Amino acid sequence: MNTRAEPAAEDEESGDRSDPPDRRFDGPWLAALAATVGAWTLLYALDWAFLTPETPLGASIGFAHGYLLAPLATATILLDALSLAERRVVDLGVFKWVYALAALPAPPVAAVYYAHREWLKPDDAALLGGP
Repeated sequence: MNTRAEPAAEDEESGDRSDPPDRRFDGPWLAALAATVGAWTLLYALDWAFLTPETPLGASIGFAHGYLLAPLATATILLDALSLAERRVVDLGVFKWVYALAALPAPPVAAVYYAHREWLKPDDAALLGGP
């Protein structure tokens, strides 16, 4: 039994819809970005300090941080920027692409992206809350 069907029908008749519009880019992007950058940094440091590329473990770690985590960090930066623009909080414009391209070889540039994002946000903290 769907109890939401009745209020939705009444809202359609009155023309007042309080449901938020569907957003394509909502998600926990900052948490995903922090986890990705943290994992990339750990694997990169491990690879740089202890492993050689000739070993299977060294090749696996190098593949993980170079070909899996770096593009994931890049995608997460773009999705977070698109989410902010879609919610009309802030539009980073061309900077989102600069940060994304810089994150491909070095995902810790996400810290600079985060600082820029926080600097541009409006005073209303509720706008940057979760979806």
